[in-house]
Amino acid sequence: MTTILLTPIHQVIGIPLTQLPTTSAWERLSPHWPTPEDHGLPGQWEAKVRLFQYLAKAWGAISDDSYRATCSDLRLFWDWCRSRHLSVLPTTPEAVADFLIDQTEIKAKSTVRRYLATIAKAHKIAGLENPVSHVDVTLAFERHYRDDTSEPEQSEGLRWDHLQVTLGILGESTRALRDNALIRVMYDCLLRASEVRRLTLKSLSQDENGYRLQVVRVKKRSTAQQGVIKYKYVHETTVAAIEAWCAIAGIKDGALFRGVAKNGQVLEDPLSAKGVNRAVQRVAKAAGQDPGDYSGHACRIGACQDMLAAGIDIGRVMLAGDWERPEMPAYYGRKLVPDQSGVAELSRSQERNNDLLACENNAKLRL
Repeated sequence: MTTILLTPIHQVIGIPLTQLPTTSAWERLSPHWPTPEDHGLPGQWEAKVRLFQYLAKAWGAISDDSYRATCSDLRLFWDWCRSRHLSVLPTTPEAVADFLIDQTEIKAKSTVRRYLATIAKAHKIAGLENPVSHVDVTLAFERHYRDDTSEPEQSEGLRWDHLQVTLGILGESTRALRDNALIRVMYDCLLRASEVRRLTLKSLSQDENGYRLQVVRVKKRSTAQQGVIKYKYVHETTVAAIEAWCAIAGIKDGALFRGVAKNGQVLEDPLSAKGVNRAVQRVAKAAGQDPGDYSGHACRIGACQDMLAAGIDIGRVMLAGDWERPEMPAYYGRKLVPDQSGVAELSRSQERNNDLLACENNAKLRL
């Protein structure tokens, strides 16, 4: 079914044309922009106008990844509804439950949960009753994932043991020097891939306590994180790697990390999140790991795991990674936790290895 937008979208939602999002995620929603056909379904025109007003204003106010994910989730659900001639705003609990069932066959539990969260948020913004909270949707979700014990897909961590081996053998090419500096910075500062493009050469400074790197946060989940400028510790070896990279790239100002063409030419634009991912995977492969298991979060995760393994308390780990709550660093370190639990420490203090040796000797005597 093809619809025609008779009035420009910026006029429909009352947003100046110059303030409309320029991202492709917004453009891909164009088949679902408010059209005269929406007047035929009770409340859908007004609800769509309110939602698209929000989406237009949200561009630049939330992280790029979050914005793209929201638009992608909405487009998927709305395409599904349109193919079945169902209303999208408001939608019914029955429609959401059917959509959920369809998605469970091909999507991970965490992905389906995100879809439901996006649908719920869209209805809230549009001033409509939330269909996701209906008991039918809740039961459908629990029924299909009742026996699902799988964990969400998560990047492996690039830990210091990996980096010690790898960073020294990357070579002296322009890209190798860039990757060396990039990985060191991401590890020291526990950076997300999306935070790399905001780093500038002027971000690096030195005081009597050492070197600092100014980092602009891409996530702001509460008023406690409204101050988006953070200052991160960087080791002097990391600074040396930065200087080596900037020297060969001729960088004296602007973006700190940039793309490198196959011929070694350094590009003007900041390194993209995909470029960061590829750099991380190259380093992981050089360390003898499966590059497919690593993403742009790998250094952040690895540094977190190394701090926990070193016995650094969770509060200081949270401060280093800008986490507001302990759940995420605890999740990253979940495989390390058993060795550092109270029972593990108790067993070491009880010298159980000596007890085990005594048991083995007794067993030999009985034989």
